[in-house]
Amino acid sequence: MMEKPSAVIDAHATHWASLYPDAPEDIRARIKNIVARSSIIAQVELPEARAMPNGGQADTLTAMAEADGDVRHMVLLLTERQSSSGCVLSAFPFAAGAITHPVTIDHVASIGSGAEGQIRGRTEDGAEISFFDPLFFKNGGDYEVGESYQFALSAFAYSLRPFGLKLVKGDDTVAPPDVLKPSRNGASDDYEFRATVQHVYPMRLDTGTVYRMRVTVARTGPSMVDVALYAAEHVLPQGYRPKPGDEIIGRLWLQGYLVED
Repeated sequence: MMEKPSAVIDAHATHWASLYPDAPEDIRARIKNIVARSSIIAQVELPEARAMPNGGQADTLTAMAEADGDVRHMVLLLTERQSSSGCVLSAFPFAAGAITHPVTIDHVASIGSGAEGQIRGRTEDGAEISFFDPLFFKNGGDYEVGESYQFALSAFAYSLRPFGLKLVKGDDTVAPPDVLKPSRNGASDDYEFRATVQHVYPMRLDTGTVYRMRVTVARTGPSMVDVALYAAEHVLPQGYRPKPGDEIIGRLWLQGYLVED
């Protein structure tokens, strides 16, 4: 028997709002329906039993999500194997379509219940980034500071608009440099960005179109850091549709998950 996910989106409310324009109650109902249709993608034994609202003792963390698709709905459950009862621990949007970069880890931080975490590190060209790891529950305990891992990087846009300013040098008009800097208001994985759109792939969700873009968010000489950026149409200016070559600015939530051999 599954407990009702009453406050399941609270910790990730702003993240869900980047994907859906729905009211919180509608998002909770959406997540509940998705749990019924999702697959178990991982089960991890808990280091110690945890009490559940129904009085049971959870011994396993169970992760559920869609089996395919770029944008998925990750739901983490506390479950008791013997009784098959459980309760929702957390739920967040997961961008499975991502762009891989080697990242050397500087710091690992577990957050909330410990099943979620953030990674701070450096890309191959020295760009410092901090990101939410949607598969932390599975891989977080194995990371070692100072080691380099292949991480697939993606982001959800909180806001996005075209950036019209151009710099004039002689007879040439050039775009300003791509920038990814920590947001003044937000967590360590929230950023303000200025980026160049490389490719755009429109996708349909129940509530409208989501644009998957390959964008350059940082450059060091010839080296570039590209991420897969997902922007739902409700976070864009009315009538704006991103296209290759656009210079864009906004705020985003950065994710990265370990690419396993």
